[in-house]
Amino acid sequence: MVRRAVRKRWLVLTAVVVLLAGAAFWFHQSPAGLIPHFSTPVGKYRTPMAYRIISFHRGRADKNLILLAHNLGFNGVEFQIEGSNVAGLMDFAERDAEQHLVDYCHSLGMTVTLWVHELSDLPGQWLPDYPGPVAENNEKLWAYLSGRYEWLLTNIVPNIDGLVLTVVETDVKATSAPIMKRVVSLIRKKCEEHGKTLTVRTFVWTPEEFEGVMSAVRSLPPDTVVMSKIVPQDWQMRGGYAAELGAVGPERQIVEFDVGGEYFLRNKVANCMVDLLKKQFDYAVSKNAAGICVRVDRDDSSVLFTPNEVNLWALGMWASGAANDESQVWDAWASYRYGSAAVPGIRKALAPTGDVVAEMLSIGPFTFGDTRLFPPQPNDDPFSQNWQNWKWDKSYAKAHSDAELGDPAFVESVARQKEEAERTAAQCLTNLDAVKSALAPIEYDILQAKLLGNQAQLSFRAPMAMAILHYREYKFGPGGNREAARKAYLAD
Repeated sequence: MVRRAVRKRWLVLTAVVVLLAGAAFWFHQSPAGLIPHFSTPVGKYRTPMAYRIISFHRGRADKNLILLAHNLGFNGVEFQIEGSNVAGLMDFAERDAEQHLVDYCHSLGMTVTLWVHELSDLPGQWLPDYPGPVAENNEKLWAYLSGRYEWLLTNIVPNIDGLVLTVVETDVKATSAPIMKRVVSLIRKKCEEHGKTLTVRTFVWTPEEFEGVMSAVRSLPPDTVVMSKIVPQDWQMRGGYAAELGAVGPERQIVEFDVGGEYFLRNKVANCMVDLLKKQFDYAVSKNAAGICVRVDRDDSSVLFTPNEVNLWALGMWASGAANDESQVWDAWASYRYGSAAVPGIRKALAPTGDVVAEMLSIGPFTFGDTRLFPPQPNDDPFSQNWQNWKWDKSYAKAHSDAELGDPAFVESVARQKEEAERTAAQCLTNLDAVKSALAPIEYDILQAKLLGNQAQLSFRAPMAMAILHYREYKFGPGGNREAARKAYLAD
């Protein structure tokens, strides 16, 4: 009986994997023209935000997704360039020459911006064109960089509309205020000379870097456009907001969101986090945000043709003033994707998945280690990553201590949260069955596979999270609880 049950579960999981692999293949093979033109009532409920941008990873894009975003009221496309600035921009230029991505965006009335990282790709000390050390008063260095951006904007990417500067994830960080101001001033000047815009990102790795960057930002010209993530550092589904939101001057801040799910298992699961996004979007609005920038893909995965596509609809409709609340988004997206008869049932089946995914990737208010990777083992430290809330907000110090030491009350609370998520994941499947008759068979199969994926992820992530806490409870807890914690750990 046990072997039969295990074999049945593996058959289900195999089916899920096959469907997901097919979805990844479809994403890469999908020809342009699969998305019909439709219009969104831009400005119906409020004045549209000035900046409504979607963002693609590593300079790649699906024109179907660009068109869908255009239909939803987005007016800009951003391409993230990672690694080498020069090689990344040249790679984008070669791809653009083949696919005409910039021309396509412009034909839709959408601006195009590209990431750059500084300070990067500087000649080494052993080379004749070595510009010297990174220093505020090293004019040879700044002349070298000026020449680089003259060449890039004249010869490599002359057809784009602007650059987006990141001062970390580069060879030499430009997070000290004096260096950052020189970098921003230089690139801004070159952009102005070539009729381009410049946006400055506040993303950093540590609170110490944050202080330097914000010191520089506060002294930049008042019309400088700044881009900040909705979260303090890297992507998470629980915790607070970035401290710089609303702190860079009125009406010049773009807030970044990620619906592509780099840290949320991408499109391997159904993660319709509309409720969470509404809270975050409303907070950004309360801080006078001038716009949003929404990441829609990561490597081989995208929100297109998946349940997670509803997250893009939500942010697009709210930012363009085409919707006010969650219900209007669900009505519009579910009707478009599945037909009006399926709308109530689809919402019941998918709306809770955001809470399910948040729980499967969390231990209390903290992420379960690096959620891009397989969960850590019990003797690893799952709370040490750059983005963990306790590093950015002192109000999480008590919860962090409880998690590290396996506080019995904290452990019990997390256990109840895991159990509730498992019940919710099962209810999502029940709710999907209730609307099966209103769905095309292939649509039902795809949604069922995604929801089974949620269950499968919970089935191993929940006991691994509990093992981490029970191990700590056994190691650090009161003597009377140690034997019970040991048994619970072994059960996990």
